Amino acid sequence: MPLFIAGFGTSIEYVTLRLLDVLREADKVYIDAYTSIAPGLDADSVARLAPRAEIVIADRKLLEEKQSVIIEEAREKNIVVLVPGDPMLATTHVTLRIEAVRRGVSVELIHGVSGLQAVVSYTGLQVYRFGRTVTLVYPEEGFKPYSTVEYTWENLDRGLHTLILLDLRLDQGRAMSINEAIPILLELEDELVSQTGRKERLIRDSILVGVARAGTREAKCRAGKAEEVASEAYPPPPHSLIVTAPRLHPIEEEALHLICNLGVARHGPKTR
Repeated sequence: MPLFIAGFGTSIEYVTLRLLDVLREADKVYIDAYTSIAPGLDADSVARLAPRAEIVIADRKLLEEKQSVIIEEAREKNIVVLVPGDPMLATTHVTLRIEAVRRGVSVELIHGVSGLQAVVSYTGLQVYRFGRTVTLVYPEEGFKPYSTVEYTWENLDRGLHTLILLDLRLDQGRAMSINEAIPILLELEDELVSQTGRKERLIRDSILVGVARAGTREAKCRAGKAEEVASEAYPPPPHSLIVTAPRLHPIEEEALHLICNLGVARHGPKTR
């Protein structure tokens, strides 16, 4: 039997027909409660879609340290690992797939609507103008995520947008919001400017886009300067942040104006 690694999509409204077929025949469903959030991806909702199955809420330890248990079960039973969004965008699921194949267990992927792609699509920004995607995690004693700023600077220097994923610590009941993220990001940039002697605060001077719950009916985005985006009210996470390139294509600028409430055109021709 194959091990099914399945994408739930961005919410229960985007469950695919193929996933419904697999869930109806599932013996056991592991719900990924670690890598992201998708409204409707909970034990009660999945139990209705998979009436025969045992439902297990899977934390990081189970998904990463006990992969062999899941894989061995798939030799005898219909096992589904159900993932928010698309299943192959997190290293956790890639390693699960590799380990299953290594052990001689076939894997069937069921793709779902990607949360990352939903964020980009919702804003109207052009996907081929994005550089490296980065993650902003909570600073801790002895560690500050300066690399998030450094990679964003690199993208900006190349004239590219940056998608910043925000820290999710679901086992602790924490999910970073746009309103939390922007002050953290700007503080990190200020510290790096002081350390490096760089004169420009590129992120602070950029147009930012906050995106909440992309791929759901509650989706909302807000574009503007940092203080404008940080002061907006948003629906609950998942949230993401985009730092736009120094120059917007006219269609991108119009999209941000009409869709994400960007004020009067402010980018204009700009050079550094």
